[in-house]
Amino acid sequence: MVNNYLKNQKILYAAALAASIIFCIAMTSMGITKYYSVLQGGDNYNDFPTSGFSLIRLTINGSYLIATVTYIIWLIQKKQTSSNFLDICKYAIPFLAIALIAYPQSNDIYMYLHYGVMSLNKINTYLNTSDNFVSILSPFIHWFQTSTYGPVSLLFFSVSALAVPISPLVGVYFFKIICLCVHTLNAYLIWQLLKNSENRRLITMAYLLNPMLLNEQIVNAHIDVLLANTLIVLIGCIYYQRYVFAILAIWVGFLVKTLPIIWFPLVFAFLCKQRRWRDLAASVLLSLLIIAVITYTFLPTVSAWRSLLNPGTAGATARSFHHAINLFLNFWPNVSVETRESILSFLKYFAYLSWIVYYAGTLIKSLFRKKDSEINLVSDIGWTTLTLLLFATPWLMPWYPSILLPIAALSINSPHLVLTSFTFSLSPSIILGGGAGTTVISLVTSFVSVVPPTALLIFGRKKTLF
Repeated sequence: MVNNYLKNQKILYAAALAASIIFCIAMTSMGITKYYSVLQGGDNYNDFPTSGFSLIRLTINGSYLIATVTYIIWLIQKKQTSSNFLDICKYAIPFLAIALIAYPQSNDIYMYLHYGVMSLNKINTYLNTSDNFVSILSPFIHWFQTSTYGPVSLLFFSVSALAVPISPLVGVYFFKIICLCVHTLNAYLIWQLLKNSENRRLITMAYLLNPMLLNEQIVNAHIDVLLANTLIVLIGCIYYQRYVFAILAIWVGFLVKTLPIIWFPLVFAFLCKQRRWRDLAASVLLSLLIIAVITYTFLPTVSAWRSLLNPGTAGATARSFHHAINLFLNFWPNVSVETRESILSFLKYFAYLSWIVYYAGTLIKSLFRKKDSEINLVSDIGWTTLTLLLFATPWLMPWYPSILLPIAALSINSPHLVLTSFTFSLSPSIILGGGAGTTVISLVTSFVSVVPPTALLIFGRKKTLF
């Protein structure tokens, strides 16, 4: 019995490794080809012709899907064994190395480095759009707006941009190395926080080897890996009742990306409920100090602060219920552009309002809950974040739900949240590309992204009760 189990594990490992290598070769082949073509005066990176890459794209999607399926099978079959974090890393090293080598498909990395170069040249990226400054990275840029990433992100962009004069490729891989180190650190922090859990090894390894995290946070080097780090620190501070440091972690996360702003009311309400008046006062003073320093240095105007809200995606849809409805309206005959925009605008604000009502209900519930605890607070953070992304985010990129995985890994006694978050993190990335298009593939992509987690959200609670 044991021999059969070990044999199956070796087969799964070999299959996942082979699929990952094929994925890496295909990604790097396409990415480097596009890179040199654009650098030599070809089309903008985002507009690069893809007709000749259909086979490579099919290979990328197919190999990624195989790696994801083998990961899920491994996760279901994996037995608990005693081990240490170093042994887990040894098991994961081939996959981490492949993720590091694979060249990004996303061009966000070029935007990161371009903002970093702007910062090194003393140009405020929150007051000046990306096209106001010309660098070697300019041909790769298509988002001509001020930076939507906070000063903490900008720090990492600037450090990586120091390598750009050598070569943009060096800058890309320098930032990818940072992402790899932070992802490994995140897994280590989860390992430490789960020291009393019998599933410690399995959860840590599952996080470290998660295909979506490897693809989005290392291969494509999205800054959500930094956001995940601040969230893990936040949850650790909550569990160890270091509430002022928890507020500081939220602020650092906000200065990476704006999403953590929705966690402030939950934590402040919890402090009020627990009558932690000193922690509450210290947190308020700390917040005022941070706001003053950031306003004086990086964000001196209202428009600079507004830049963090990503105005470039206003009215845009991708991979969401909003996008699916948008495509239905496109396919529907005799629907004018004005009518379609009016319907989408109504749906967007209705979704926002519905989420705000849900959020307010969560706050009120937390204040009147008889037995409130840190576990409940982390669960509230998870559910409010999940519902915001799933129902009230018209522009849903496949890496956005990755922020749910640290919550899933560290949630205690919340299997429904864990299962829904895990599904939501994997489903948007099953089909790579085609998320914001107007084709049938984009419609399928939207449904694959949001329907499975929605079904689990609605019907999964009954399953987890038994």
